[in-house]
Amino acid sequence: MPLPLVDIKATAREALKRSDAVIRRWLPSGERQGAEWLARNPTRTDDNPGSFSVNVETGAWSDFATDDKGGDLVSLVRYLEGLDTQGAAARRLADVLGITDTLTTGARVNGHQRPKAAPEPEAKAITGPIPESALASRPKSHPKHGKPTAEWCYRDREGRPLLFVCRFDPRGSRKQFSPLTWDGSRWQRKAPPEPRPLYGLDRLAARPEAPVLLCEGEKAADAAAALVPDAIAIASMNGAQSPKKSDWRPLAGRRLMVWPDHDQPGAQYARTAATLAYGAGAVSVAILDLKALAPDLPDGWDAADAAADGWTAERFADAAQWLDFPSPFEKTEGTEGTKGTASNGAASSGSPTKKAKGTEGTARPKPEVDRPGFAVHDQRTGYGPAGLWWHGIKDEEEIDQWICSPLHADAMTCSETDTEHGLLLRFRNAAGRWREWSMPMALLKGSGEELRGELLALGVRIDPASHRLLNAYLMSRYPERRVLAATATGWHASGAVFVLPHRIIGTGDVRFQSEHAQHDEFTTAGTLDGWRAEIAARCIGNPMLTLAVSAALAGPLLAKVHRTSGGFHLVGDSSTGKSTALAAGASVWGGGGFVRTWRATSNGLEGIAAALNDTALILDEISEADPRELGAVIYAIGNGTGKSRASRSGGARSVRRWRVMLLSSGERTIGATMIEGGKRAKAGQEARLLDIPCSRRYGLFDDLRGMANGRALSDAIRTAAAVNYGHSGPAFVERLITDDSGDLSELLAAIQSRDAFASGSSLEGRAAGAFALAALAGELATSYGITGWPEDEAIKAAELAYQAWREHRGKGHTETRQILEAVEDFIAKHGDARFSHVLAGESGPMIRDRAGWYRDEGEAESSNRVYLFTPGGLREAATGFDFKRVLGALDASGWIAERDESRRSKKTKIQGRSQNLYAIAPRDE
Repeated sequence: MPLPLVDIKATAREALKRSDAVIRRWLPSGERQGAEWLARNPTRTDDNPGSFSVNVETGAWSDFATDDKGGDLVSLVRYLEGLDTQGAAARRLADVLGITDTLTTGARVNGHQRPKAAPEPEAKAITGPIPESALASRPKSHPKHGKPTAEWCYRDREGRPLLFVCRFDPRGSRKQFSPLTWDGSRWQRKAPPEPRPLYGLDRLAARPEAPVLLCEGEKAADAAAALVPDAIAIASMNGAQSPKKSDWRPLAGRRLMVWPDHDQPGAQYARTAATLAYGAGAVSVAILDLKALAPDLPDGWDAADAAADGWTAERFADAAQWLDFPSPFEKTEGTEGTKGTASNGAASSGSPTKKAKGTEGTARPKPEVDRPGFAVHDQRTGYGPAGLWWHGIKDEEEIDQWICSPLHADAMTCSETDTEHGLLLRFRNAAGRWREWSMPMALLKGSGEELRGELLALGVRIDPASHRLLNAYLMSRYPERRVLAATATGWHASGAVFVLPHRIIGTGDVRFQSEHAQHDEFTTAGTLDGWRAEIAARCIGNPMLTLAVSAALAGPLLAKVHRTSGGFHLVGDSSTGKSTALAAGASVWGGGGFVRTWRATSNGLEGIAAALNDTALILDEISEADPRELGAVIYAIGNGTGKSRASRSGGARSVRRWRVMLLSSGERTIGATMIEGGKRAKAGQEARLLDIPCSRRYGLFDDLRGMANGRALSDAIRTAAAVNYGHSGPAFVERLITDDSGDLSELLAAIQSRDAFASGSSLEGRAAGAFALAALAGELATSYGITGWPEDEAIKAAELAYQAWREHRGKGHTETRQILEAVEDFIAKHGDARFSHVLAGESGPMIRDRAGWYRDEGEAESSNRVYLFTPGGLREAATGFDFKRVLGALDASGWIAERDESRRSKKTKIQGRSQNLYAIAPRDE
């Protein structure tokens, strides 16, 4: 019976809804740039990445070299698979997406009745998040089992709670599991309507390219996430009991690995889940070979047991073998007997002579190679597993030696100053995912041990006996492509490109290059819409929150308006919400790890600032800083320049440089913290990091945004910041690059010229500029549609914070005030011990470490005491300040009571000896 016809146009429309998954399945080694997916053309020999392009928004594609082109994803599949008709391509595409039954009637594929796509949930199904008001009333215990011993939250793609699964361990009974769902009006202890969501939907959405690891239970999935960090660990509700009741559609276009429990139900679950995943559109499925993992595993052993047994990610990666599970809906001609093939080639690592387990001797061709020479085989060949090989000749015999998993050198790299040369490496890691790293050539010095360590951490498998060949291979690569190496984040190529470790924003062939390939600062999760709704919306009416987010967004503006680094220090009592404001600011660029503490050395903080160039540096709790180093650290961060250090040879090392907006918090001001270390804050330090008192109506907040109290609002923001992060900063930069609406310096000047930013000194002017810059960033983000704030929200927040800073700082020049306070404190502390009356004579009290004398002027009731400081005594009183600056401050403040002509000292005869003393009369003003 012929297969029914498939609606070609409908298939193209459905495929376009999942364009990312479709394109990545057929062109997995490409990369996305804007709306275009750039890749090599797999149908021909093609050494130029990017010659083949697919528009992910329209489906149109073209090959620039051959002029082949098409208008939709159906024609793309027809071209890539060499199919005869559009109808055949549409059927093939519909099969992969699991939508055949929705486009045909009674379709059969290769003799198998294809499972119907999971039905759309009914109106009462869980299609939206649980309201926050309902979350507050969630039951904390079970009426029969008491409080749960563990709890797992199922979330939607945006990270919002959908339902909870609770575990109970009652005495004398087996463990019990109970779902907790919200039906729109009350909480219920029953499973949600079918199809049930998968555990981990938010993580799937956050990493669309990562492989997926399925476990039977939530606890096992959480443990597996640490053991297989390159994959996204998920679970289905009720595990092996009811896999058919779950919604597997989120796995469309994904590569799935299954880690079953070690028992018969686990094996059956793995097969059923694999079939359902293929039916939903998964592109591949592999099942963990538990027998090969370890001998004599106990029944029911799973990932949670592995973690409890002390397994590590490295141990698991070395031992794990994955068995390919072929799709039941596709023909497997020529592959009979391969169901047991170890997909990672672990059985033949390091040896071209061993056969992979389960291949039953399947013959594979040996491609032609140049001898002697290197060759990279992306797939298993007759030589052995996929990878980098050395094909040589010794004593007239051919030698084929496996070096490492597939590793290509796609381009040569160097910085804008023609230094920092490197290679752009493309490789496939142990999880089967293609990745990229711009490697500095300096890592090849010596034995190349550091290089191998980085590659191993990234998932490349290397034969320990072949590391010299790996070095030789890399040193012999001279690809024609040239790429700009960015050794720091931020702006490059004259401001046309903004570089993050794992993302390039703008136009230009640029890559981030570092000796360390692992960078976890700029991570993402959730969505921009989720961030806008859960974090930015709660900033409205809360100026301190608004300022924190605006300051975090301001980093990319520093270079655009030619400003140096600066920042804000939120000061307030414990538990007022300061750390919450920092978490909100950090969510602009990354997750919880983006917030660091002041507990670090000055050298360490320099390294962190350099790694966050043109973004934000967020440091919590200033009391953990070394008060002796704090002033130097603030100067360094504000100036954007690290210490000059010598190299081993005695020459000068390159100095670290950066531009960042610093956001800090603490219970003490900068000055109070430095005093603890015997230091005084100088005006320049206070101008670079501005103390802002943040005591508002409800702790740090002015508007509770519908919450019961400040604690509830703080918890909601911190939870949201752990779910939705890393989107608004890059989105802001994307719009900033294309924004040509006006000169940013003029916009900044217009904001700073507002009456609320008026300043009475150069120091106040500098502070007003920092607040105005934060205001500009917030207003631009609002105009770009990123924050959702009302117009002028960011400006009003910055104005309020500036006025709070001015009021807290007080009037007058900061350094002058500090000098007067220092002299006054010295007198209060040592007045009776180190000063005596000028008429006391030798019969007066003995004074040790004399700082001077004093005399009283005026009537007894209104007398004014004048202290006659010795030069040494006055220097000691104002330790840390330039002596001329001290005299100038005392003179300008009217504290010098008398002097000789053209001098600030007075020659005075005391105890028979004339001395130059400084007559200081402190004033109350």
